[in-house]
Amino acid sequence: MMSNIGRMAAAALAAGLLMAGPAFSLDIDNTPGGISNYSIGDGFGLPNGPSFGQTFVAGGTTMNNFSLFLGERSEGTGFLDFQGYVGTWTGDRLGSLLYRSATRSVNDNNLVEFAFDTGGITVIEGDTYVAFISISELPRQLKNKYYMPIANTNIAGNFVYSQSGLDFGKLYNQAWIPASGTSDAYFKAGFGAVPEPTSWALMICGFGLVGAALRRRRAAVAA
Repeated sequence: MMSNIGRMAAAALAAGLLMAGPAFSLDIDNTPGGISNYSIGDGFGLPNGPSFGQTFVAGGTTMNNFSLFLGERSEGTGFLDFQGYVGTWTGDRLGSLLYRSATRSVNDNNLVEFAFDTGGITVIEGDTYVAFISISELPRQLKNKYYMPIANTNIAGNFVYSQSGLDFGKLYNQAWIPASGTSDAYFKAGFGAVPEPTSWALMICGFGLVGAALRRRRAAVAA
């Protein structure tokens, strides 16, 4: 039979979970929309497109992962190094950087998905962010043959690119260029939800009461 202390602990935990409400997140996957075209400009990489990405609205309080895609062009070299990033979005440029990946490479003749595990970075649900890939922090490379595919979808965001060259600082102080209309890059993002601060406070309070009851019981036994 459960003791009074056990019942109090269970009640505190249940109350906290009820206050938290349903913990769910709204993930993004616009890849089934089909490819309508490829990104504009000279393709991903130098000379005019070192940073390509997608703006999006956070569907939870943590961002766990995201994916961007590259497709092949007919000209240029086949090998390319790049890095993946997530940052806040000011409306036309990068605000503050939240995530940077290790260097990734592409050398493929097919449409390739590049998935990035962000480790659960904290985001504000409903705010706008940008996920992008860039060669701006890497040594200069040869002109390549890759484009970022565009989907026939209309998520809350837009395909964007920067012509900042190898100056990563310009991503913060120079406006990015959006695709015409409401074009979106092929993009996936996974979000998570955590209990509200009031729920954590309630659970801590409940377990505090349990601890106090346990101390009183031990004192009574000792007496």
